[in-house]
Amino acid sequence: MKRSIAALAATLITAGSVLTACGGGAPSADDISDSLQDKGGLDAKLADCIADKLVDSDLSDDQLNALADDDQSDLDADEVAEITDEVAKATTDCAL
Repeated sequence: MKRSIAALAATLITAGSVLTACGGGAPSADDISDSLQDKGGLDAKLADCIADKLVDSDLSDDQLNALADDDQSDLDADEVAEITDEVAKATTDCAL
């Protein structure tokens, strides 16, 4: 089970393009969940949980949009590390 959770976390971390950007502000949890389901192949319950945790996390709008756009070039290394940590935590929490 731990191996499949780690694989899912790695997929979500490296596949930021799974999420869709929604103009100004942060993407909504519904938008993130829909993208995780449509493009990431996750079931609705898991996608909803991960999306809710990411939106409720301490990630800034810029970080969420960078993740959604799969373009972290405007972020510093600490901001990218925070994204990686939050996605891993959300995936682990939701998959258990």
